[in-house]
Amino acid sequence: MRRTARFPFPMHFLSSLRAFALGAVPFFFAASAALPAGANVTPDVEWKTETLLHAGTEAPSATCVRFPRVEAATPLARAASPFYASLNGDWKFSWVARPADRIAGFWQPGFDDSAWKTIPVPSNVEVQGYGVPIYTNVAYPWPDARPPLPPEDNNPVSAYRRTFTVSPEWAGREVFVTFDGVNSFFYLWVNGQKLGFSKDSRTPATFRLTPYLKSGDNLLAVEVFRWCDGSYLEDQDFWRLSGIFRDVYLWSAEPARVRDFTVRTPLDAAYRDAAIEVSAELENDSDKPATLSLTATLLDPSGAPVFADAPVGRAELAAGASQTVAFSHPVAAPKLWSAETPALYTLLLTTRDAAGEVREVIPSKVGFRSVEVRDGHLCVNGRRVLIRGVNRHEWDPDLGQVVTRERMVEDIRLMKQHNINAVRTCHYPNAPEWYALCDEYGLYVIDEANVESHGIGYDEDKTLAAKPSWGPAHLDRTIRMFERDKNHACIIGWSLGNEAGFGDNFRATYRWLKERDPSRTVQYEGDRSFAFTDIVCPMYPSPESVLNYAAQPRKKPFIMCEYAHAMGNSTGDFRAYWQPIYDGAPYLQGGFIWDWVDQGLRTPVPASRKIEVLENARALPLDPKLGTFFAYGGTFGPAGTASDGNFCANGLVSADRVPHPGLAEVKKVYQPIQMRAGDLARGEVEVANWSEFHAVQDWLVAGWRIVADGRVLQSGEFADLALAPRGKKTVTIPFAPVVPQPATEYFLELNFKLKSATAWAPAGHEVAWEQFKLPVVAPAAAAAAPSAPLQLDRQDGRLVVSGPGFSAAVDSRTGLLVSLKSGDTELLAGPLGPHFWRAPVDNDRGNRMIDTSPAKNTWTPGGAGVWRKAHESFAPTDVSASQPAPGRVVVTAAGPLSAVRSEYRVSWTFLGSGDILVESSWTPEPYLPAPEFPRFGMQTTLRAGFDRLTWFGKGPQETYWDRQDARVGLYSGRVRDQYFDYIKPQETGNKVGVRWLSLTDERGRGLLAVGRPHLSANALHYTTDDLFCATQRENFYRYQLPERDTITLNLDLQQRGLGGDDSWGAMPHGAFRLMPWPMVYAYRLKVLAGGEDLPALAKQSVQ
Repeated sequence: MRRTARFPFPMHFLSSLRAFALGAVPFFFAASAALPAGANVTPDVEWKTETLLHAGTEAPSATCVRFPRVEAATPLARAASPFYASLNGDWKFSWVARPADRIAGFWQPGFDDSAWKTIPVPSNVEVQGYGVPIYTNVAYPWPDARPPLPPEDNNPVSAYRRTFTVSPEWAGREVFVTFDGVNSFFYLWVNGQKLGFSKDSRTPATFRLTPYLKSGDNLLAVEVFRWCDGSYLEDQDFWRLSGIFRDVYLWSAEPARVRDFTVRTPLDAAYRDAAIEVSAELENDSDKPATLSLTATLLDPSGAPVFADAPVGRAELAAGASQTVAFSHPVAAPKLWSAETPALYTLLLTTRDAAGEVREVIPSKVGFRSVEVRDGHLCVNGRRVLIRGVNRHEWDPDLGQVVTRERMVEDIRLMKQHNINAVRTCHYPNAPEWYALCDEYGLYVIDEANVESHGIGYDEDKTLAAKPSWGPAHLDRTIRMFERDKNHACIIGWSLGNEAGFGDNFRATYRWLKERDPSRTVQYEGDRSFAFTDIVCPMYPSPESVLNYAAQPRKKPFIMCEYAHAMGNSTGDFRAYWQPIYDGAPYLQGGFIWDWVDQGLRTPVPASRKIEVLENARALPLDPKLGTFFAYGGTFGPAGTASDGNFCANGLVSADRVPHPGLAEVKKVYQPIQMRAGDLARGEVEVANWSEFHAVQDWLVAGWRIVADGRVLQSGEFADLALAPRGKKTVTIPFAPVVPQPATEYFLELNFKLKSATAWAPAGHEVAWEQFKLPVVAPAAAAAAPSAPLQLDRQDGRLVVSGPGFSAAVDSRTGLLVSLKSGDTELLAGPLGPHFWRAPVDNDRGNRMIDTSPAKNTWTPGGAGVWRKAHESFAPTDVSASQPAPGRVVVTAAGPLSAVRSEYRVSWTFLGSGDILVESSWTPEPYLPAPEFPRFGMQTTLRAGFDRLTWFGKGPQETYWDRQDARVGLYSGRVRDQYFDYIKPQETGNKVGVRWLSLTDERGRGLLAVGRPHLSANALHYTTDDLFCATQRENFYRYQLPERDTITLNLDLQQRGLGGDDSWGAMPHGAFRLMPWPMVYAYRLKVLAGGEDLPALAKQSVQ
């Protein structure tokens, strides 16, 4: 016997909610009765009416699995339950391009599907070769968006069929089928009987099958629409894909059972002792009365019982009736759950019948923890926490939005290894298993409802958040998220959605959540009044505005829901958001970087190595010689297909989880141990423990070392470094006095490594480090050998300088170095001359660095794009040569840089030692301002073969002016390995703080460049123009780049910072911009014959 409808919230609240927010709008949430047989004819209203949400579905409930006895219940893996059966695998499949072409009667058992193909479930149909994958950020992927109407013509419909049998062990039990995720709308039939429909692609839909099952084979038939009215609430910044993309499974339960349960773990005022509170809804779906009792057993993290078979309640249930039972049990001094200490207890809920026989056991992991806002700060277990967070879309490069357990674990391990402790599930509830893993490994989670209507706009007269007819859908999506995920310790807060405007619909969902769950925070970035959000959670504030928030008394925490847009080569000056926190600013508690993973879809490289029109990633055969690339928006579909280009690629890791170089910076800034220099001459360093729950000595081993020239001179460990959470102390490093050698830098390095292996990293994994330059110096050494005489010749328009084992030539017209030889071996394939441009990174594309607008007045300096070819406009009016001494030749070239109306000067001082002193300067004109520089330096091209790179500077990853939290050290590699394969080619591979750099061939011949004092340098096989792409929307892939074996070498004073506050206009922070002040810098070149001691050469004092 079944009740015909259930509402998953108090009926009195539903009444007040309707009166307050929704008006007299007809709607239904979850009705459990199947549709009548005549309803097999699909109507044309359910998939395009915003008030029709679900039919035939069970009321939402907490994720759980049932077992027949306690002994079998401890593993918690649902596949271990005899009452669970996966329906994942190959299903029969057919696809049509629009609803008008749907296949009539395919749900009937007698339908002939022998000609149909199969498709894996779960999967996205577009990834499997059916239809066009579409990526957009804001705009809906169809024209003429008119809510609630989805498109009629461009709306593919997928038909699925699958047979199954029911285990004999399930006899007498209720049988259900659950779809964890279907995008975006679907109808369901079993054995020809239509059961109903469901929307909200990111929460489960469960249907009762019992009355319609038969012995032997049973048939499930599913019809999935790519778009429906609900798609207007699913306008997230991601690939628009469809299909049954999460697990499908059968499960069975006793007719009299626990339908749903809620677990809470309030702590006392001292955050020491706790209670476990359980509220359970018991229901009887049989046609007879039933007696049901419920007991609870709690096991601690080691498996030892805390209490056993504690009575929760007993109910006499009439047929079709339900009753709620509840209990609270004290727990003395439990181990508390946090992201640092994810202690999990096991709760076993056991039902027994009137005879006392066990009917079912439901295991659930429980974390004891509290969440509150106190004095303007978010606290977990009474302690202010820092959110070292990241936003995470569910993405797999080969499976699309199907994410396996293995991929989830990989994500979590990478996050934890890089000091990330929190995830916002942007912008929808994730697969259920994600939360169990976050419970287990320890990540704080902000669980976000599947609500975004960005493309409609935020205006009060437009936003769906203010339209009463859309109120039920907003609330339903929030309720379904909450009811599914409510028992997870990792969830410390709920988010009402993302970029969906604001109005009464959000006011209503906020109030519902606060009444239903006062134990967590509720947030929403779209409420600019901040009245209906417990957290001030803005998107992309500037560091200045963050500091402004902290400067005044506040009642709410400041936690950015999105910041540090990590698109391509980004995350410049990331520390600017965190240094105020480490300096003690109140209310600031971090945020969630946008975002974790590039949404790139692995696709075969076209044989043409040109952009081709493709329907999807299956449209091309794979040529192993050409390989694959990661596709972004605009790659698929005919001209006019909606696209926002590579704006889906904002990850700290690539689609295949290869960390971007910027992730090292994030790890460094997020590290829980922060260090500052004290009196370094005495070895004093201030160490601060920013962990909330870990004492340093409990989980880390601290070590130190003294290094110079890439060699470790001294090292040791801190055997007795004890530091409580949020503690700070000055420690003295017990290194022996350093006797400085000439021109040698000495560094003190500290590191903190895992004492023992964890689930996410092995023992010895480095959690935190710092490097300090010691204040010990000695004068530079003298030149190793006296300078030999040089010969200066004028021949064929060149000024040729020759010396022992080398020669060089300067073009007497251009003033540029056009030849440099080691013996008879030419090093240069192109001149060494001025260079002011870099290949745009994604942030440069967003802030229009390419703009070539001319200067208008003092306050309008014009666009930086003029610098792209500015070097070509250098026209020296004077190229002069002199030889003031036998071993010294000076060539100077000076003249206008007409593209920017300025003066440029370069001097080459050739020495008989084989050294060349280079000095470059630039002077702006006194009238109109010049635009800022993307880069100030010089560039040349080396011939093939000189591809062995060694440098002494920051590394090993690429570094930039505003992203250089890296160790100074001695590094080496091949030029080809300096290129990082961002999804769209751009500036990459740079090194800052370069003391010296060499490029040599296999015999050691080549070139040494020594900074005076430091260089910003880069060596790639690609030219700057090879990597040029003007905008984020156009398609540009690495496979289009020419194959080169020459080396483009940049030796710069600096290039401007990367920026990263956002990628659609924000400039790098002011301290990292090359403003057009007069410029001058210098460096030294040395021709190498092979076999030299490079560090010794670099240390020579050459004047």
